[in-house]
Amino acid sequence: MKILITGAAGFVGGHLLRAFAAHGHRLAAIDLGVAPLFEELSVSFHHADLLDGETVRKILREEKPDAIVHLAAIANVPFAWEHPAKTMAVNVGGTVTLLEAMVEAAPEAKLLTIGSSDAYGLTAKCGKPLTEDMPCDPQNPYSISKLCAEQMSMQLAKRYDLNVIAARSFNHFGPGQKLGFVVSDFASQIAAIERGERESVLSVGDLTAARDFTYIDDIIAAYVSLIEKNVPTGIYNICSGKPRRIEDVLREMLAISGENIGVRKDPAKMRPSEVPFFVGDGAKLFQATGWRPEKDFRTGLEATLEYWREQKA
Repeated sequence: MKILITGAAGFVGGHLLRAFAAHGHRLAAIDLGVAPLFEELSVSFHHADLLDGETVRKILREEKPDAIVHLAAIANVPFAWEHPAKTMAVNVGGTVTLLEAMVEAAPEAKLLTIGSSDAYGLTAKCGKPLTEDMPCDPQNPYSISKLCAEQMSMQLAKRYDLNVIAARSFNHFGPGQKLGFVVSDFASQIAAIERGERESVLSVGDLTAARDFTYIDDIIAAYVSLIEKNVPTGIYNICSGKPRRIEDVLREMLAISGENIGVRKDPAKMRPSEVPFFVGDGAKLFQATGWRPEKDFRTGLEATLEYWREQKA
């Protein structure tokens, strides 16, 4: 199968390229950045802006993909607050431009768009695992843009009879993830303390919230399954279905380290979450593909911490 990935130079893209290559698929990529893996895995790389519809159509005609995974997006919430118009242009406009190009140049290809559980927003205040048929109430420009992109993809799929899978991915973590995500933030600080680069105290905010975490290998396995299997157009949660308190995640990471590290609550960071319980229900995805997360959570934390140990300040 020929698979084209947008945003392939990012955290998820790198893991996904390796997984598809291991499954024997041919690879192409569209990105504004460059990744060493492109050459290593013989990826047909196109440095292009997804908002350039003519160029995207040309690429699709050239590559003739059987499937497309759309990862390219602005995913930083603080950036989205500072630049809401650009966030909407990239996340919504880029998705629509890609779909329009597909209609003209690759109508038989399957499209997997990567959305976010953030789209549920305040709906999670119900305190129950979230299912795909629950209403969405997003609360920031990033999550609003992802929901808009998802809904546009569903409507255009219906209008043009395209096979479009919209994944709502819950919290995921692993080696290579940038700062700004809770597990990576904890791991980077612990690694710095182990190297003697900072005092042996972590400054934290509210740790009481419960979130749904899945290790990156399992997330990738879900994406591969959605591409390789015959899955009908629709929206699918990708999640563990297990609530984990941030405090418990931190405690486990400190136990893995073994260092004598203190934890100090920073009043400036103590903003209780509006949504203390945010967990997904993955039954629909399991029924469609048989996928369930398999990676041991502690093993995933160990791998993430080891990655940050290898980084240099």
